Amino acid sequence: MKLTLKGKFDAYYQRWLNKRSPTSRSIKLTQKRIFIIPNKMGLLFLSLVVLVFVNGVNYQNNLIFSFSVLLLSIFITAIVSTYQNLSGLVITSGHANSVFVGKSAHLNIGLSNSARKNKQGLWIGFSRKNASAIPVVDGVHQLNITYKPNERGPFKVPKITLFSRYPLGILTCWTWLRLKFDGVAYPAPVFVPYQYVGRSDQEGEEADDIINLGVDDFKGFRKYQPGDSLKHIAWRQFAKNDVLLTKEFEEAQAQGHWLDWKALPGHETEMRLQILCGWVVRSSEEDREFGLSLPGLDIPVGRGDHHRDTCLRALALYGISSDLISEGA
Repeated sequence: MKLTLKGKFDAYYQRWLNKRSPTSRSIKLTQKRIFIIPNKMGLLFLSLVVLVFVNGVNYQNNLIFSFSVLLLSIFITAIVSTYQNLSGLVITSGHANSVFVGKSAHLNIGLSNSARKNKQGLWIGFSRKNASAIPVVDGVHQLNITYKPNERGPFKVPKITLFSRYPLGILTCWTWLRLKFDGVAYPAPVFVPYQYVGRSDQEGEEADDIINLGVDDFKGFRKYQPGDSLKHIAWRQFAKNDVLLTKEFEEAQAQGHWLDWKALPGHETEMRLQILCGWVVRSSEEDREFGLSLPGLDIPVGRGDHHRDTCLRALALYGISSDLISEGA
């Protein structure tokens, strides 16, 4: 019963938060987006106010009573000052470099302050424990935060916390930033020997045979990597040394140099994408001309950084959104 109630509360809280702070590329901080509460020092300060007030009433001492009122007025003034330190600030999402899953991406964030008073004592991060200090914001300020995606596809950046305890440190004023970035996470590449599906450029049809590079010319051994074909494992070496090794062969050129989804039968979808990603990276590093064929999508043969990024983006967004693939092409 408790779990059910907690689940309902979490769902309601997320709906409320999404409505109050929707995802956007530009956010202006107003009273709807800013939260403020006393922190530990603030609670101690309020306790002191109450203690002084009780003593003033108990001893009927006007000086002590006036001092408690003064402390309370300082606390109320701190609420306004702490709120104004965030209010009116405009936060915009900038460039985000696309990376492979598990690698760190840098998210560019812009802060704009049109008020006469500088914004001071600001901190930003995905959590308060790992937050970074922001220099005084006078006008426009650019900063970068690090984000590490754990799945392929468009960046799903969690909410970013922007907070301040300025000026007295007895109140914490914060907001949650739900910013949208254009970066995508490519599949983590898995490097295995090339396998091409031969193609005829004139007919535009696939040949029936899959070409495994270098099947005739043995090159040597290398350490086994997940995704390597079982046919290429050196079982005799494994029996002798109890170490998994993979046979390598001299790479032969295939007509058309197409990296084809159909060249990897027997693999699950994510593993196919990771292997194709490794082939794209290796082909680009070797300055080869190559094309990429996925179910429902063919990227013509080409070379260069733009062609590589187009292929990687197609792999990242496979099965997610074809519209995003065309936007990044």
